[in-house]
Amino acid sequence: MSLTPPSEAAQLDALRQLASELPFASSEAVVVERVLGVLGNLFPGRAICVRVLDVRNREPARAYVRSGALRESVTAEGVTITQVALDRARLKSAVAASARVVVRERWDSPFTGMATGFAVPLAAGGELYGVLDVGYPPGEGAREHDEPAVISIAAGLAFALRTIRLQEDAIGLRDYQARLLDSANALILGIDRTWRITVCNRALLELTGTSRDEVLGRDVRDFITGDQRSQLTTAFSAALAGQHHAAVTVMLPTRPRVTEADGPGSGLERPRHDVRTVWAIAPVGRAGQLGGPIEAVVAIGQDQSKIDALQQQIVRAERLATLGELAAGVVHELNNPLTSITVYAEYLVRKLESQGIDAADIEKLRRIGASAQRILRFSRDLVQYARPSGKETEAVDLAGVVRQSVSICEHLVERGGVDLGVEVDPELPVVQAVGGQLEQVLINLITNAVHAVENGGKIVVRATTDGPGSVLIEVADSGPGVPEADRDRIFEPFFTTKPDGKGTGLGLPIVRNIVDQHRGQISVTRSDLGGAAFRVVIPIA
Repeated sequence: MSLTPPSEAAQLDALRQLASELPFASSEAVVVERVLGVLGNLFPGRAICVRVLDVRNREPARAYVRSGALRESVTAEGVTITQVALDRARLKSAVAASARVVVRERWDSPFTGMATGFAVPLAAGGELYGVLDVGYPPGEGAREHDEPAVISIAAGLAFALRTIRLQEDAIGLRDYQARLLDSANALILGIDRTWRITVCNRALLELTGTSRDEVLGRDVRDFITGDQRSQLTTAFSAALAGQHHAAVTVMLPTRPRVTEADGPGSGLERPRHDVRTVWAIAPVGRAGQLGGPIEAVVAIGQDQSKIDALQQQIVRAERLATLGELAAGVVHELNNPLTSITVYAEYLVRKLESQGIDAADIEKLRRIGASAQRILRFSRDLVQYARPSGKETEAVDLAGVVRQSVSICEHLVERGGVDLGVEVDPELPVVQAVGGQLEQVLINLITNAVHAVENGGKIVVRATTDGPGSVLIEVADSGPGVPEADRDRIFEPFFTTKPDGKGTGLGLPIVRNIVDQHRGQISVTRSDLGGAAFRVVIPIA
């Protein structure tokens, strides 16, 4: 049976059908299947396929077949087109090359058992979106009648594919921009002309402890406390009039969320507080219209509390550095008179003993000498601890490190009324470490324990072997312990559970860094004394 070309009326009906359906197609597959359905009804007996290209990726062409069978290797071999077809579509060879389409002199059939046919490029807006192939059975041919109608339908398909591709690109760009805004390390807020919040990013939600549903659509003036509202209203009103504001300070109310560690149904209400934030507020006009009407306002802010805390830490660090330099000078100046006191006290003890003086007076003199010796020992330990320890490891007597660290903290223990116990394994092996850094670890842990158990608590410092290849240092106390929700956060820089002025939030991060440098591990658990137990495991070699 010979193939008959479609009538002009059938072609017009097909074009009208596609014109009414394609604008509402939601995806590439739907568009192509509808076009193939129309082509199959219009051109029965022909093999028809569409291969869609995507220059945005390196994936093979996606093939859709209405009738006929494709060769198995057709997608792997790539898509071909004739130069005549390119010229008819007014496409340059460079466009075909960018789409990875091979240009040949004759039609290369993608079908099995069909050697005659033609291909129409799916071109729109100067871009190539695919190729539509029509093949004929052996001995059949109606190309001169079919091709004009196929070209008309292919043009509609190309524009539909271009529209869907542009929609996908627009959605992808929108989602990409949304992810950028949401991941930005800044507070981002956008409002429309009715003062309704249209944009808010994750940093803002986390700071205020709110969800996106609670914020979007809300009047921005209700987002701020009463005493800040007038200032914010003035700034946003000016922005809606086209003015920019570089630095607007707003006290933003926070609402910390209750975590899972607080327990379901605990009814726990975390304390609220206001955070000082600084914002840059700018108007947003209609795209492509300079000086046009203002459609929205965008505000980009920064949590100043973090910057203020960092500045306080810097000031505190500078003060500590200055105090360290002064302390070193004071220790140096104390050494000479203390040495004199010690020597003269020993001399007078021997002299008074030979003269038979009252034993009570001699004992007082001995205490004077012992006190001077204690000050000398403490000052030497302090200078030794303050001296840079370097990074080279050496054989370290861990028992000696424990004793010296406890000696340096002795005054803190006595002042706090703390009962300090030391348990050191007599067969503790020598470890390869930086001794000064291990002292710093112990002194930080002991100091934290003293602060936790002031006024009569108990602390135990333990050092023992932990299996064949490592040692264990443990500082346990009888204090309130560390809440499970904070056990990971306490090792973060600047996080502290101590009240203002009592801690910097840097001690435990430094401790963990030192332990990591020694290829060790540090953890915190509940101690046998009822409080916290910091366990440091250090490999011997």
